[in-house]
Amino acid sequence: MSKTLFEAVYGCLIGGAIGDALGAPVEGWYFHEIRSKYGKVEHFMPFDNGYSTGAPGCITDDTTLRHYLCLAIIEKGGRVTPDDFARMWLKKLNPKRFWTNERIVLQKLQAGMNPWDSGRGTIPAGCATMAIAPIGIVNIGDPEQAYQDAFNIASLNQDGVNRDAAATVAAAVAYALLPEATVEDVLETMFRYSSFVVKRALLLTMDLAYASRNVDEFAEKFYQKMLDWTWPSPPDKGWSKDHYFSGSSLEIVPVAAAILHLCKGEVNSCIIEGASFGRDCDTIANVVGHLAGALQGVSAIREDWVKQCEEANREFFEEVEGSPDANFRFTAERLVQVIEKEGARLQERLHLLERLFQPERGVVRQR
Repeated sequence: MSKTLFEAVYGCLIGGAIGDALGAPVEGWYFHEIRSKYGKVEHFMPFDNGYSTGAPGCITDDTTLRHYLCLAIIEKGGRVTPDDFARMWLKKLNPKRFWTNERIVLQKLQAGMNPWDSGRGTIPAGCATMAIAPIGIVNIGDPEQAYQDAFNIASLNQDGVNRDAAATVAAAVAYALLPEATVEDVLETMFRYSSFVVKRALLLTMDLAYASRNVDEFAEKFYQKMLDWTWPSPPDKGWSKDHYFSGSSLEIVPVAAAILHLCKGEVNSCIIEGASFGRDCDTIANVVGHLAGALQGVSAIREDWVKQCEEANREFFEEVEGSPDANFRFTAERLVQVIEKEGARLQERLHLLERLFQPERGVVRQR
């Protein structure tokens, strides 16, 4: 599908936000519980997670944190470091909109901890993966640099495999935005740019996906063999060997990849299946929404979803940016401008390298 740069960037942002909002009401459910009550989640519903208004179409902390990263990139006018991101946290972040992990990290930053390793010892979750897509956007066409930048940025609020998996998602986004990108290209990028454990999770999960006719069949197999059981259980919640909550990025990222494959990259199907998968399904739908939205562009996404999601989050944008014009579309426009600046910087460096390798007049290079 032909897409402009703006359509790809906006598709990535709004696709992720829609997935986040669609999956929020059933976060933590198992897929068969969702099937029993709703079939598939195809419409926005109200929810109560304590981090937002919970109105239909409203984002959760996944997209909220992603927007702070967008703002850090826009303010810097290009690629960012953990120091740049930390400054945005300290300037803008409202802890009432976030779960425990980000509240802890904010206190670390306020105490003066180094943002490059403030993610050490944090709760092992998808808290970096859910927000990392803007690193892929600013590094469009360069998945290797996206992986490295995202690894550093994710160190601010995650550690270990959850940091690694976030970097894999950023690399995939950097490739998915390209006009010629295909689903197969994106999956190959994820395999290429991943740590050993993330790659193993991807390969084992994709084996199940390749052997499945549809997402329902895949979900059955995945729930039987691959659920991430490492999520910590709060002392007052009890524990069951048969039913445990959520999952880390070691589950989120491979499932998103499998859904992208099984839905052939069709963005609306990807988002619905992600939101209907259960477990940490707002983040699963968020990640696959980023990838499929980048691949197909905003014009492929249901117009009613785009309109309702933009409208439902006006209060958030007003709070963070203090402007009635701020929304996902406006954010995409500003990120495209940043990409143009990055292109100009690359041209300057190319000219510098050309001068460095230009033989001095009258001097013959010795081998």
